[in-house]
Amino acid sequence: MKIGTDAVLLGAWMPVLENCSTILEIGSGCGVISFMLAQKTNAHITGIDIDEKSVEEAQKNAENFYKKDQVQFIHENVQNFAQKTTQKFDAIVSNPPFFENSLKSPETNRNISRHNDTLPLETLISTVDILLSDNGRFGVILPSGAAEKLGRLALEKHLYVTKKTWVCPTPTKKANRILMMLERKNTVCKNDSLVIRDGNYTIEYQKFVEEYLIIKN
Repeated sequence: MKIGTDAVLLGAWMPVLENCSTILEIGSGCGVISFMLAQKTNAHITGIDIDEKSVEEAQKNAENFYKKDQVQFIHENVQNFAQKTTQKFDAIVSNPPFFENSLKSPETNRNISRHNDTLPLETLISTVDILLSDNGRFGVILPSGAAEKLGRLALEKHLYVTKKTWVCPTPTKKANRILMMLERKNTVCKNDSLVIRDGNYTIEYQKFVEEYLIIKN
């Protein structure tokens, strides 16, 4: 699987507190978000993924990462992981699969990464509720419809959306992704927006990802 814009956006956007010591990435794939977060924090980062080949790829990438002792990747179902561990995480991130009842690819690993059969939003928010510390933050990127559904499900767990960034592909198109942060404290949600292209990549987007990505217009 190629590194997607969604993963880069979430990794660059996720606000991590200075005292954050543990981070969990649910559905870590090749590990790009975990590596991005390791660049801006000293927290120990655990990535879990249900796809064994993705975990193997992430582990190989970690061998060449300059902060390799800070990250680990585990082949595990998040539901099982939540039942087994007693650890709570200061931050959790996920770029989850979001297609529901859609036509599938012949490639199994592509289906796992894109279709939410193995990780429906109900399961995602339930496991986050179990694994997130009292003062923890959960960051996620989703299409607007799925984001609204997750927000409703989160309320049932007393998790509240405290920040939203609406991501627009161009200035004339509506947002097709929403970056959301959820916490256990119910405060006023901060909203902003980001436009990715205006013919070329926008200056705003280039500054947003400049610490992690070389942009060629």
